[in-house]
Amino acid sequence: MPATAATQRSNRRRRPKKFLYKPKPPPEPHPFLLHLKSLPSPIAAAAALLSAPRHLHDHPFAACVLYRLARARLFPLVLPLLAALRSLRVPLQPTAFAALIDHLGAASRPDAALLVFRAVPAFCSHSNTTFHALLHSLVCNDRVNAARDMLPQAPKLGVRTNAVSYNIILKGVCHRDGFSGARAVLEEMLASGVRPTVVTFNTLVGTACREGELAAAERLVDEMARRGVTPNAVTYALLMQGLCDVGRYDEAKKLMFDMEYRDCQPEAANYGVLMSACALRGDAEGVRRLISDMRKRKLKPDDASYNVLIRCLCDAGRVDEAHRALVEMQLKDSAAPSAATYRVLLDGCCEARDFELGLRVFNAMLASGHCPLARTFRHLVRGLGEDGKGEEACFVLEQMGLRGVRLDAQGWQSIAACVCSSSSSSEMKLIDELVSSA
Repeated sequence: MPATAATQRSNRRRRPKKFLYKPKPPPEPHPFLLHLKSLPSPIAAAAALLSAPRHLHDHPFAACVLYRLARARLFPLVLPLLAALRSLRVPLQPTAFAALIDHLGAASRPDAALLVFRAVPAFCSHSNTTFHALLHSLVCNDRVNAARDMLPQAPKLGVRTNAVSYNIILKGVCHRDGFSGARAVLEEMLASGVRPTVVTFNTLVGTACREGELAAAERLVDEMARRGVTPNAVTYALLMQGLCDVGRYDEAKKLMFDMEYRDCQPEAANYGVLMSACALRGDAEGVRRLISDMRKRKLKPDDASYNVLIRCLCDAGRVDEAHRALVEMQLKDSAAPSAATYRVLLDGCCEARDFELGLRVFNAMLASGHCPLARTFRHLVRGLGEDGKGEEACFVLEQMGLRGVRLDAQGWQSIAACVCSSSSSSEMKLIDELVSSA
């Protein structure tokens, strides 16, 4: 027995220590890449790349220069640079071309995007990344037919169409032709042997609901089940929005609670639909109840949820309650107010002419790193001036100057009237400084 115990102790001593995984730090960027990024002009970066030694003619450096040209909207230089890179036999990967095509599409240059797409084979093979980037660029610029004509060409390009390809086309057809045209794309998709995804059906359901075709939307949900596609929270949120749009709020609310029986848990988007419907009716208490129900379901209300409540309260002139909701979201739900949250509340304070509370919200907004819109700045300055709070108005005016926002004539008039009726020399001095700096 003692020998056995000694053996066990020996085995414990020999047992290796657990290996502690330490992730490797990311590699340091190449010095030439840092140099290209540090140059003040994308044109200078392109010149540096073309004049660099041969071993630096590689994808990361060429992609960096192309991205810089695209972000600076120097699109006329993109194709000449690609021609120069091709002559130097610089390798480029499909991701670089996809990013260029996306930038050109966003800049309403679908023809240039098509030229970049045609330049791909000189560097690398086409991929779904470049193909889908071109489809998206064409669809976003109302070239739906051109995008649709690209689908039969995919095999020649070495690309296999999938659900993403058809979903991009479907989005454009929904926008242009509505639900009836989109249904034809679904039939074409099925005939091609491509299985629809939940995104496909959600696009169709959303279009049907926006057109008031609720019966068609419900049939689509049944069709999803037949085709083995499980509806998700977005599917039900779209249906709920359609019901709310035609005034069937109670049915929308019932549908949200029926989701659980269909193995789909409600999410913040579903509550958001009901909150927006309550706010449209001026039912702030209904919004509060929904936020409370979110907590019970272990869903954390976010700034979007509270924005609906705060806007609803402000529209009713209940700015004190709206301010308490701002405090509540931070203390009870640890939700950080966004710029939109502060702007809604500050606009509400100005509309209710509660400029003292508005100034407190303004200070909290600045402390959080956010800034009001120019019209809100001007409204707050005018209101403080009309209320005889010249020093506070000058403080807001000073903050406007720091952000390059100018005051209108009506605002200067109310400040001047306020300061002239005051005997404060400090306010007169501050006004002189602000006027001279303006």
